[in-house]
Amino acid sequence: MKYNITIICMIIFLQTAYTQVSENLPLSALGIGELTEPGTVAGNNLSGLFSTYYNGYNVNLVNPASYAGLASTAFDVGVDASYITLDDNKSTQSSWGGNLKYLSLSFPLISPVNIVLDRREQLFKLGMNIALLPVSKMDYRINQTDFLDDGSRVLRQYGGNGGLNKLQFGTGAQYRNFSAGFNIGFLFGTIDNEKSLLFEELPNGHHTYTVHARSYSGLLWDAGVLYRHYIRRNLENPTRNSWISIGMYGNSKLPVSVDQKILTIRKANSYSGLDDANPDVSTIDTVSLVTDENFRNHLPSQFGIGVSYTAATRLQVGANFAMENWDNFNNSLNIGDLRNSWSTAASIEYTPDPGSLLDYWSRVSYRGSVYLKNDPRVIEGDGLRKTGVQLGLGLPIFQKRQLSYINFSVDYGKLASQTFKENYIRFNIGVTLNNNLWFYKRRFE
Repeated sequence: MKYNITIICMIIFLQTAYTQVSENLPLSALGIGELTEPGTVAGNNLSGLFSTYYNGYNVNLVNPASYAGLASTAFDVGVDASYITLDDNKSTQSSWGGNLKYLSLSFPLISPVNIVLDRREQLFKLGMNIALLPVSKMDYRINQTDFLDDGSRVLRQYGGNGGLNKLQFGTGAQYRNFSAGFNIGFLFGTIDNEKSLLFEELPNGHHTYTVHARSYSGLLWDAGVLYRHYIRRNLENPTRNSWISIGMYGNSKLPVSVDQKILTIRKANSYSGLDDANPDVSTIDTVSLVTDENFRNHLPSQFGIGVSYTAATRLQVGANFAMENWDNFNNSLNIGDLRNSWSTAASIEYTPDPGSLLDYWSRVSYRGSVYLKNDPRVIEGDGLRKTGVQLGLGLPIFQKRQLSYINFSVDYGKLASQTFKENYIRFNIGVTLNNNLWFYKRRFE
């Protein structure tokens, strides 16, 4: 039954990936779009543990040093659904949206089963990860009505779509209590900013359509370290261990290549704007076409540091601070301004009794976080600030002696400036399928 439930969830996730719901996010017009969360559902639910989260069954994609702590091969997939309300002191609008969040495969390179069978402490551990992750998304539509000198009405439409993604490969190694790791990735994706000018009250008027298309590519990297200081250590009974962890992660500014095209087209009176179902039919001629290949830009450098307390597999509690240097990003191609940003968060994960055989809810992981972030986007000189709280559950699934998880989280928060406010609630669902028999060397006596 549990196996069938897992398969059904996977089918739902994959179906959602091919039927993503459009969102109207006006702020995604700034920079490279709306920046996405950097990890899995379980990891993002614990943003205060980005630097130090160390779990054998749920991978931490933010700090690659944690890969060495994997006790099982883990395949992760996640989706989200969000409800957003926008208020600019003039009008209010709401919208639903949803997206595939990530695909990830993580595995230890030294089988944990063999370590147990050897009945000795393993001083060196090694793990790897392969992941496809979104970096940003752009999705907005803005309509603005103006009037010409003769009193006739003009409709200006602004829209954007697309996003950036990365395919990354990472590895982490641990010797005794110290871990280090790195990720290498490839950035790819396109972003289109569109604009239509419609002379609605001129019977023989010609409309115009302009698209600014940009294609991004580049190599990415990041690295991290993690140190654990044991307060109590019992090799015979590890469930009584406790320790303090200190972790750091980051990267330098990252050069990327941008190929861009600015195309302006004259449209016939039949053209109905950015929502036109057959826009090519109304094309009259090309007004201008400007291309620029291999335009150089930089994604920001970032740095994060955190500390946490862990009591074996029962409790993790910690705090994290991170910075991103968006001054490195050339925003001359985009609307608005960008600034350096920072974020801070505190999180807790509690599992009452991970080894319970009779009470299922004692094996469930209960998670929560509070966070505060200075957003990099600036509107008319006014910066945005994000505040929110996250609550979640990690529900264990037992199938053929393998421990897997369905992870749920709810994120409620506000992104606001003096003139703009966005309230949001996001529902996140992720499945982590584990198998600890990869690289297992069977022995016969």
